[in-house]
Amino acid sequence: MGNGLTYLNSLGMHKVKPGLERIKSLLKALGNPEDKVPGILIAGTNGKGSVAATIASILSTQGYKVGLYTSPHLISITERIKIDGVQICSTDLNSILLELKEVAEKSLLELPSYFEIITAAAFLYFAREKADFNVLEVGLGGRWDATNVITPAVSVITNITLEHTEYLGKTISEIAAEKACIIKHSIPVITAAIDDALEVVQQRAKESVSPLLYYGTDFFTKGESINTFDYKGILWDFRNLKSNLKGSYQTKNLALAIAAIETLETNHHISITEQSIRDGLSNISWEGRFEVTRESPPLILDSAHNPGAAKSLVESISEAYPNTKFTFLIGMLNDKGHLQFIKEICAIAEKLIITEVPSERTADAEQLFMLAQEHIDNVEVIEDYETAYSTLLNFNKPSCITGSLYLIGAIKNLIQNP
Repeated sequence: MGNGLTYLNSLGMHKVKPGLERIKSLLKALGNPEDKVPGILIAGTNGKGSVAATIASILSTQGYKVGLYTSPHLISITERIKIDGVQICSTDLNSILLELKEVAEKSLLELPSYFEIITAAAFLYFAREKADFNVLEVGLGGRWDATNVITPAVSVITNITLEHTEYLGKTISEIAAEKACIIKHSIPVITAAIDDALEVVQQRAKESVSPLLYYGTDFFTKGESINTFDYKGILWDFRNLKSNLKGSYQTKNLALAIAAIETLETNHHISITEQSIRDGLSNISWEGRFEVTRESPPLILDSAHNPGAAKSLVESISEAYPNTKFTFLIGMLNDKGHLQFIKEICAIAEKLIITEVPSERTADAEQLFMLAQEHIDNVEVIEDYETAYSTLLNFNKPSCITGSLYLIGAIKNLIQNP
């Protein structure tokens, strides 16, 4: 992709630079493209991407032109920016990145971050392509995230557990306070937060005079199976909805998305048919989430990377494949709750293969091995993920690869380019 991608990568993908001053200055110099398209902003610990993909799919199915911005990517940076499910082409992205480089060098006093530049690229692309809606996944936290420059039509907060404690806080309440900063004055907010996190979200919504709808009180699901459920909201009551997203843990995410669409219809006077909801749910494309790449014996790719997601993954596997033990191939980054993650996985693990993620942030495989030995006897280390994947395939047993989105991306690349 030439110089544009070189510039983006020079900023350092994983460098966190708090503050919204740079992104606001950059967008102002570009004519504030973020204000030209109504947005739906989604924060939370797990499920953000699934909720975003679901909202985008339903709106697109209804006939709206929908920009979808998510992170990180599995294989290609172009995955992060889509309109109606189609990735931005590399030529367009390169051109926009070079334009942003020039504007940033003229208008900013300090270098922007990687995430700020790719977020600005999304806003610019969606505005120029005249999208009807933008669906935006928050990258990290909420308060200082580059996506939080917009005043959304609807805010969504999925769930909140301990994550990124070095940036967001040491307690659930502190992390919730960061994520709740996406709640803007009088803008409706949809959430599945519970306990301490919900209290923080409720307080922020009250201070912001924002209507708050939460899962289990204002909208419900029932009759859930691995990919079928009923939904009841403020106005809507749908039976036997079927989703292309596998995993019982997705039901709550799907409900959040439908509730956001329901709110959007009420507040923005748009029309969404029941058929569009049904077709939109069936058409969702979201790779690396309970993705079954081999049916018999099953091989599942899932990007669970924290204890809460691991617990949900285990529940979904147990429901889809009752009384079945799985061989797990796991690799993790060095900032996650490793011990609790491994403990959750071991509930249905026959064997554990530990590898290293192709990233400078990989957790040390030997350290993971020592943690795993506390919970399972049948565990081995194969540091090279390609060798580990080949070994897993040769076992030819029910298997799951998980622990990191970066590992899933690398494995998908192997599958596509054997």
